[in-house]
Amino acid sequence: MVERYRRRKGQPKLLGNHQKCWLWGRNVVTETLHAARWPVLELHVSDELLAEELAFVEQWSQSNDAALNIEPNERLTSLCHSREHQGFLAKMAEFPYDRVEDALAAANSPQLFAILDGLQDPHNFGAVIRSAHMLGVDALFVPTRGQVEVTAQVARSSAGAVNHIRIAQADDLVTLAAQLRSRGLRVIGTSQNAERPVFECDLSSGIAVVIGNEGSGIRSEVLAACDELVTIPQFGAVESLNAAVSAGILFYETQRQRHTIRPTVVNRQP
Repeated sequence: MVERYRRRKGQPKLLGNHQKCWLWGRNVVTETLHAARWPVLELHVSDELLAEELAFVEQWSQSNDAALNIEPNERLTSLCHSREHQGFLAKMAEFPYDRVEDALAAANSPQLFAILDGLQDPHNFGAVIRSAHMLGVDALFVPTRGQVEVTAQVARSSAGAVNHIRIAQADDLVTLAAQLRSRGLRVIGTSQNAERPVFECDLSSGIAVVIGNEGSGIRSEVLAACDELVTIPQFGAVESLNAAVSAGILFYETQRQRHTIRPTVVNRQP
């Protein structure tokens, strides 16, 4: 049976035709439904789902007053142009970014924020989000212009982590840096030309780390707004690490410093 619904009054607006956000795959779709953060406009599922899976999506549809379409696998494939949907396909509304003020207010102490200065690759962005969630970053800040949006592709690359970490848009990253500094945080940028390795930088207090664009790095005006610049030592022939790997190293080093217990030296008598 195939059920079709019109968009109900008051539902979030769908992205434009050239920006339609189709999210597919069992894990990422069900994770999004459970999280109830990113509005789903329509849910398309295979008519070959297991009984318990079908019961779940029907209950979700009723609880959220959202359109549910139970259709053959071929129909789902034609909608998302992929055979990897695993019987789950969702049409998404625009991603609900947090307000900067809300993201700041909800942070733990000591705070750990990440500022992304114009990432362009959705896979990179998704990987940064995934690492940030797993390594305890309180929130990600991205510019409103010149930055890839949170899309279905980003969500899949993040393994669903977009549903579990705050992502806020800022009109101006220089102003944001000043705002963070006024709250007692240090803004730390990464640069290949910096003299100080990140492992020698004290990351135990509240900080915001800046990750630059994949090609050009951090813009000069944002670099100038940083309190300190650090570098990640590299030993290979490749010119630089990509943004996602650099971010993961910075996040991990921060948590390592904050959670490492220095061993007590005990002198043992022979």
